[in-house]
Amino acid sequence: MSAQQANVSITGKVRQPWLDYVRLASIFLVILYHTPPRVPLVDDAVVLNLRVPVFFLVSGFLYSDRWRSFGAYLKHRSKQILVPYTTFFILFYVLWLCQGTHTAPDGHAIAWWVPLQEWAWGYPREVCGPFWYIACLFTMQMLFYWMQRFIGRRWLLPVCLAISLGYMFVAWLVDTDLYMSFWNFTHAIQYLPFYAMGNCLKQPIERLRFTSVQQGLLLTVLAVASVVIMALSLPTPGHQEWTYGMAKVLAGAMIIPLYLCIGKWVAGRLGRKMVVELVVVNGTVYLAMQNYFIGFIRNVIIHFWGHEAISQMFWWRPAIALVVMVAILPFAWLIHYHAPWMLGKGRLFEKETH
Repeated sequence: MSAQQANVSITGKVRQPWLDYVRLASIFLVILYHTPPRVPLVDDAVVLNLRVPVFFLVSGFLYSDRWRSFGAYLKHRSKQILVPYTTFFILFYVLWLCQGTHTAPDGHAIAWWVPLQEWAWGYPREVCGPFWYIACLFTMQMLFYWMQRFIGRRWLLPVCLAISLGYMFVAWLVDTDLYMSFWNFTHAIQYLPFYAMGNCLKQPIERLRFTSVQQGLLLTVLAVASVVIMALSLPTPGHQEWTYGMAKVLAGAMIIPLYLCIGKWVAGRLGRKMVVELVVVNGTVYLAMQNYFIGFIRNVIIHFWGHEAISQMFWWRPAIALVVMVAILPFAWLIHYHAPWMLGKGRLFEKETH
């Protein structure tokens, strides 16, 4: 059996195992980020910097310009993004309605139509808050599709970087809130350089790996410096600070090389694992269900040990995040093999034309 045949995945495609380990770690960090208690210095200066930029970079790395038309590409991405975005929203919205009266943290009632409005807006925070990422990715991919067709490949990454940093710099300079939440347009602009990085630097990324102790130390220093930059630029609670947005781009670019090298080192020793692949292929399932599982565990802790226990369980967060990952795995397996239509896959969806 050839090495290529050995790496044929459960989706029938050839995979690079290191990409799976990198995404597995990022899925874990997403769950960790949403697990209470919240610690801004750790969550916003370390965990946030490790999870979101890498997801977008990997998505850009996997992007292909083989599509013959925008209509074909739009159809493909609609199946892979908009279908799960809608199916999971409907599922959790029905459960939300069945719960009866709903109130916001400030005590006012939430009307039944508010989640529908949020779904159309691209941020269904009442029933599936983490899906902001899916809407953001869809917007980013539509933008990138047209940019890579009108901008020479040599200039694509610099232009994406200039647009992202320029947008946030202008907002900071004029001290104005230029945030556009419709389908997370501003977040798509903010993280666009990582998508372009993954697509435009495919060969350097594929070659990147630990080559010496000195290189490993250099990458570690860059990673530590990126955490310091994030920590120094943390915004005050409840405020959008554009300097923090610019810091995310710089700090993310500094820490990603070490992140990828570690992923490749782990993949080289563990090899391809079906369970890792199953989690990664069904990342949308984890994105959709994580907060419900975290909330269930949180309620159990409060029931047996009281509210004060939540604020004291900082060191238990990684264990809880791991429990959530394991608990969702059976649901991911069931959906993958028995309800793939929820993810825009399976016989209900015709084969794509490129």
